[in-house]
Amino acid sequence: MNNTYLAKGDFVYRTDNPPIIVHGDGVVLQDINGKKYLDAEAANGTSGLGFDGSIFEEALTKVKDIPSIPSFSETELRIDYANKIGKKISEQLNMSGKVAFEIGGAQGMELAMKIVKSNSKKSQFVVFEGGYHGRSAYSSQLSASHRYRKINGDWRIPVYRIPYPDCEQCRFDKSINNCGHECIEYTRKMIGSELSGISVNSMEQDIAAFVFEPVLNAGGCVVPDKEYLETTVRLFRKMGALIIVDEIFTGFYRTGKFLGIQHFDIEPDIIVMSKAIVNGCTPFSCVWAKDPLLTKDNFAPGTHSATYINNTFGLSVAETVFDRYEKWVDCESDIKLLENTIFEILEDIKQGFPSVVKSVNVIGGFGRLLLKDNVAKEILDIALSIGENNPVDGYTGVILASTGLTPNVIAINPALNISDRDLKLLHKILIRVLKKYEDTRYETK
Repeated sequence: MNNTYLAKGDFVYRTDNPPIIVHGDGVVLQDINGKKYLDAEAANGTSGLGFDGSIFEEALTKVKDIPSIPSFSETELRIDYANKIGKKISEQLNMSGKVAFEIGGAQGMELAMKIVKSNSKKSQFVVFEGGYHGRSAYSSQLSASHRYRKINGDWRIPVYRIPYPDCEQCRFDKSINNCGHECIEYTRKMIGSELSGISVNSMEQDIAAFVFEPVLNAGGCVVPDKEYLETTVRLFRKMGALIIVDEIFTGFYRTGKFLGIQHFDIEPDIIVMSKAIVNGCTPFSCVWAKDPLLTKDNFAPGTHSATYINNTFGLSVAETVFDRYEKWVDCESDIKLLENTIFEILEDIKQGFPSVVKSVNVIGGFGRLLLKDNVAKEILDIALSIGENNPVDGYTGVILASTGLTPNVIAINPALNISDRDLKLLHKILIRVLKKYEDTRYETK
């Protein structure tokens, strides 16, 4: 297909000739040439319910008679959805709060930061090394890699990074067996002295917020060490900082619970959700903040606005997806079974290819293969075309996830409702992929 006018600056063109997808159903994608691919990435975790055109159809039915809404008007749809999602989050956290909407994950993070600045006179933000919170001009300041900011020039908001929370790739070269939680002591010293550039020797500290993901996605599929994360939250809260939890990837059961933060003993101040709340169907995000952060006194009308925050189609899709999850009777139990199956698959891969795979870790519908070398891209490229000449049960390849910041990690995050049959097929294809990689590496040597 002629592709003369499309710029190729986004991640689609990590490979020279990406498949042109024309159809999706569940975890099956089909390209313009009729080739089939098994999807084990769920559009970077967005499509928790799989590729399902009926979500569009149902959403359109609800809003076919509602016009584009003028700036100073309201819709019943937005009020109804706000009540549904706001109540759900508040009940899950056992805290009262309110919600506001935006058009995407990065914009949701920026809204969260505005909420902080509207409620605090403090200036600095703290994040994890390896954290990823968006690529917009503002949210990229929070994200780890400088390449997200370099193109915008050398300007900064005050952001400080505390040690990477991955016990298998420790910032201090420790292992789980000899860990003394040096990360905690380092952070404690960092915020306890002016020498680090983050603190002042007075009772009034200048930390506005601590921002983190319950599972670092782009930063290497990292489930933070529980003691490290919980202690760090307590330290910053004691300094008067607000706690922002980035649930853009982890929200809506990706980790087995409704919110990823529910795996920890932490009470957040602000939650940012996107991606799965609309099953990847349209740009949309939701920001929840505990009372009174979003009351009219603290976040007055006009503090924030955007053209599409009352977009009826986006709201209708979000409500449709919400209702489907609410009707999933044994959601958490089913995802626990999925977690067990993914672990069995990845553990078998590890045992079968010990020279390639260092370790596996799985939480809910999210698994990681930690590789012994920085070869994730090579393996992903093989996976995409493994059945080009000899299809695997009719499939040309499997779409896997890479993390961007860590070239030694492969992520497995399929639709949460993936069938046992498709999981067995995924297992079969992964074995062939790793075998092909080993053979290719041996031939190269």
